[in-house]
Amino acid sequence: MDSMENAKITQLENEICRLKSAVEELTVLNDLAISASTSLETDHMLDIIVEKSVKAVKAEQGSILLVTEQEDAPLKTLIRQADQRSRLMTYKVGFNITGWVLKNQQPLMIENLATDERFQTTEQERKEIKTVLCVPIRFKAQLLGLLMVTNKKTFDPFNADDLRLLTIIAAQSGQLIRNSQLQAETLQKKRMEQELLVARKIQTGLLPKKPPANPRLQIAVYFNPADEVGGDYYDYFVLGDDRIGVALADVSGHGTSSALVMTMVKGILNSITQKFESPDRMFAELNAIFNRIAPRDMFVTMLFLVFDTKGEVLRYSNAGHNPVLFYDDQSKTCQMIELRGPALGLSKLAKFQEKQIALHQGDLLLIYTDGVTETFNQAGQMFGETSLLQAVQETAVAPAEKIIAHIKDRLLNFRGKTAQSDDVAMIAVKMV
Repeated sequence: MDSMENAKITQLENEICRLKSAVEELTVLNDLAISASTSLETDHMLDIIVEKSVKAVKAEQGSILLVTEQEDAPLKTLIRQADQRSRLMTYKVGFNITGWVLKNQQPLMIENLATDERFQTTEQERKEIKTVLCVPIRFKAQLLGLLMVTNKKTFDPFNADDLRLLTIIAAQSGQLIRNSQLQAETLQKKRMEQELLVARKIQTGLLPKKPPANPRLQIAVYFNPADEVGGDYYDYFVLGDDRIGVALADVSGHGTSSALVMTMVKGILNSITQKFESPDRMFAELNAIFNRIAPRDMFVTMLFLVFDTKGEVLRYSNAGHNPVLFYDDQSKTCQMIELRGPALGLSKLAKFQEKQIALHQGDLLLIYTDGVTETFNQAGQMFGETSLLQAVQETAVAPAEKIIAHIKDRLLNFRGKTAQSDDVAMIAVKMV
């Protein structure tokens, strides 16, 4: 056999070896895609990727670490797996190695950890780990994590072919991992939407369906939370002797936590309102209970009004809430009536005041949360108390429902396309 035939045979053997390697690579990637497609859970997906990687490069063990947004723990989620035939215990690669790949965002191949001067390693690491191969996992330009294998079972260092194959696996894994994360995020979003829908139904069910009937009073309300659930709360109380109680509250913040505190406040109010003749004493009791059981970072502003239709007088207290808007039908004027008082939950020793206002036919009281006056338009301007006073003055002689409808229209027209940033609630009570 001459040299030309030997060269052809060698070339053919090399081609066969290359094709065999390509088939093995395609098989690994195909197995990875098929296995990963059966799982929607990210952790299971990562476990499959590590299993296939360990098998593909004949490593003793492998691991995946996912990147997080936490500065103190940039690599948090860890899936580690050893080859089932390996008798070695699962061991951990130090952060000085993973940190290098994280910082440089390029593959790392260590032929002998004990003699590699780039890394300061412990005696235990040098004893257990000889050779390391670590590649970044990316989705487009985003670094998702690191894929690492250690100790080739043939006792040889990892080579360029191993690096190329692991890099290909990492490239495909980036798409698989991101798809799995997006699916998990979609499922989580659907669960949250369902939970918020249930919470909104519960919260809506806790609000009064209609105001109490009283021939001397017209009561109208507008309530619109910024989120699915909100921290604004209103309620009515029939107190006997032709007295009607009206409460309007605003829990700090908005969203689910505020809605839960609102529910707690409603329960307390319903248990104590009948025990106290005056709003200030009722507030003192409510504040004492709230300070004992509420989260320390939460507080509530509230107005509690008692309309005595027989005596034609309003008695009310203010716990850090917006002033009451009063329209005097005799003078045909609107004004904001201030009554200072601390918000509920700020101090166990808080004291509250009570104010009385004589009422006549045609008089109007409007109470509201700061989501009304602090509504912003596209120019960054705030609706404010002046605009609210003007809106009431324009329609004060109308029934309570039309007054609320007019203020609502003014508010929405002012806001335009700007997103609502806070819960909005207002109640109009008119003497007839």
